[in-house]
Amino acid sequence: MSFLESAGLCSDTNTFEGTPIVSITFGSGSAQYSNAKPSSFGFSTTLTQQFAPVTNDGQFSFVNSVHDDFQGAWHTGATDHTGNPGGYMFLVNADYTPDQFYNGTVTNLTIGTRYELSLYVGNLMALPGIEPNLLFQVQTPWPQNVVLAQITSGNISSTPTLTWWKYGLSFTATTTSATLLIISNAPGGYGNDLVIDDITFRPCSPTAVPTSVLGEKTTNIIRII
Repeated sequence: MSFLESAGLCSDTNTFEGTPIVSITFGSGSAQYSNAKPSSFGFSTTLTQQFAPVTNDGQFSFVNSVHDDFQGAWHTGATDHTGNPGGYMFLVNADYTPDQFYNGTVTNLTIGTRYELSLYVGNLMALPGIEPNLLFQVQTPWPQNVVLAQITSGNISSTPTLTWWKYGLSFTATTTSATLLIISNAPGGYGNDLVIDDITFRPCSPTAVPTSVLGEKTTNIIRII
């Protein structure tokens, strides 16, 4: 099955300036675990929230540093991508069945304009394990739920220290509202643990062409060193 205008990230040089339509940094605080809920940031998830260690399969937490939940298996002490003091990130321990990490709706879109959904992701594993893989999908709102565009991240490699990677999807709007989904595309088990930060949705210029090469970038990934 093919999808309309499904492509990778827009080039930064072709992105409109101004405030993004959606910008989620998950806030900040002194406590390691945030009491905020997904609804505080305008999305839902099929995961179950934990407000203290341990974050097991099928669960998530908003944390400002990674707790040593599994005896050194994770990048303990790693902090968020945003870089603000005490900044929280979205820590996910994916389930054995595919989870819907993010489900959010955007409205007042301009038909014919290209939009980009992007976020930063890090493989939480400090040891070899199942590598996370994400499915980005745009659908018409409930109850139709017609898929307008989708793309996968490919496997997100583990690194000696936590490394943030930028991923996303761009598409041309054919409706004035849409549902944005980020779904697990890898099995659960030992691995498929990740952190997410800085979820953004914004318009690209009408003539924007998704770039295929930018540093270590492919059609849907930029490695941030």
